[in-house]
Amino acid sequence: MKEKIIESLQGMPEEELQAIYRLIEAKKATYHRPLAFVQEMMKFENCGLHDGAYIYEMTVQEEMLNRYGILHGGLMTAFIDTAMAETAFAVDHSVGRALTLNLSVDFIAPGRLSDVLQARIMPIQNSRAILVFRGEVLNHEQKLLATALAHFYKQPRRTDEHA
Repeated sequence: MKEKIIESLQGMPEEELQAIYRLIEAKKATYHRPLAFVQEMMKFENCGLHDGAYIYEMTVQEEMLNRYGILHGGLMTAFIDTAMAETAFAVDHSVGRALTLNLSVDFIAPGRLSDVLQARIMPIQNSRAILVFRGEVLNHEQKLLATALAHFYKQPRRTDEHA
């Protein structure tokens, strides 16, 4: 298999080799932590809590563009969903799994190649079983690209799970 892969790489432009390398590194990261592939591809980063909102960033890569040359809406949605799930663990330490029940996204403007996008996630409700979040995504110019509302089911941490 290695020979086939090496043969396929011959003559590829440097930028395509870099993209393939990122995919390989993202795949290798999945051996050590869940969701690593998606988060690595997004260059997902937790930036902490600021002014009541949990902040996350991602960088739009060429592989994420749709046929119109803008960020694929499903990947914008995945960014929001991932950011909200991460926020569930920050808001409530009893959460073992944060499971999306519904997620509504309104797309306002497109994400573009190399944009560093910022998701601002605000917890709206934290009940016994459900977390509700409101979110927005802005680009590096602070232009609003999307808004979202979601409900997550809080599956409690099992006693045999590690913290």
